[in-house]
Amino acid sequence: MIHAQSTLQTQQSHTEVHCNPEWVQLQKELGFSLLLGTRSMGDLHVIGFPPQGNALHFQVANFPLCMGMALHGEQLAVACQTDVRVYHNILSLPGIESSVYQRCYSPRSLLFTGDLDAHELAFTADGEVQFVAAKYSCIVAPSASHSVREVWRPRFISALLPEDRCHLNGLCMEGGELKYVTCFAVTNETAGWRGQPFNSGVVWCAQTQEAVCTGLVQPHSPRIHNGDLYVLNSGAGEFGRIDQRTGQYDCIAFVGGYGRGLSFVGDYAVFGISKPRHDGYIPNFPLHERLKSLGLADRCQLVAVNLKTGDVMQAITFEGEARELFDTVVIPDCRQAAVLSLDEAQHPGLRVIDQLISAPAAEVARGEVSVC
Repeated sequence: MIHAQSTLQTQQSHTEVHCNPEWVQLQKELGFSLLLGTRSMGDLHVIGFPPQGNALHFQVANFPLCMGMALHGEQLAVACQTDVRVYHNILSLPGIESSVYQRCYSPRSLLFTGDLDAHELAFTADGEVQFVAAKYSCIVAPSASHSVREVWRPRFISALLPEDRCHLNGLCMEGGELKYVTCFAVTNETAGWRGQPFNSGVVWCAQTQEAVCTGLVQPHSPRIHNGDLYVLNSGAGEFGRIDQRTGQYDCIAFVGGYGRGLSFVGDYAVFGISKPRHDGYIPNFPLHERLKSLGLADRCQLVAVNLKTGDVMQAITFEGEARELFDTVVIPDCRQAAVLSLDEAQHPGLRVIDQLISAPAAEVARGEVSVC
């Protein structure tokens, strides 16, 4: 566990973390925890605010290429390099309590998928995990007999082959059903998006199989929030809103980085911005050109955009080896959460048994489960 007020240095990756006091106060006032997937470091940061003290609390759990994440009731799912991990909040079970944490996610299943280049992930209304298999240009779900089961693909993708044809990457649900996806270009060729203009990105409706918005630059994270459709126009360094009727995109804020992993809390949109994956800029890339013209350095940072004013808060800044953030999940009404590693979950003393006949509460409390 790592505590942070203004600056901390993680032992795992030689990375300094600077926390904006305004963000610290926001977490304290709204009483939420945040999961932040740091793709480049292979870490999942669980950021909370303990009952005592004025510092944020960071738990750093190691994940192999931590990508899409989602909550569904008491369940948490995380997409990794070759598997999807499903967790359950064991503090929701009778007789298990903690004086420190309001939620403690323990792994309950490990779904082996192989390397599909998993991106964003979501739950359906009935609790099925679905995620983007970018390598195969489709949406998939875990299977009991196969690596995965195809759920949906864009109508312009003719075959399921590991060719990353359009770089499908983001998805969102509406009413528990797949609604929108994002991709870098409408193309059916092997890595075809790489040969297209930068502004070939689209938000695509999964139900009508038509583009809702075009002309975006490498978009990510379509989200419906309070009836409005939002998106990260990542390659332009922007956060914006799309009129679902006309397809008009309106920029709400320039955030100065490549955004991914959009969430909402209170009056804020929250997401991570990343540095370029490789040293140096891509020639003529819109974000890089704008940063150079403004004299701004690239950043690895959690940002929060005020939905009412468009003001951008530089919430948490990672300096050092950290380069890429991928996804965020807000855990509401939870000042402090924990995510158990696979090693911790395999401790022989961690046993939670679903009994046929409930034991008296006093007897359950004498079990060996301890969450502190």
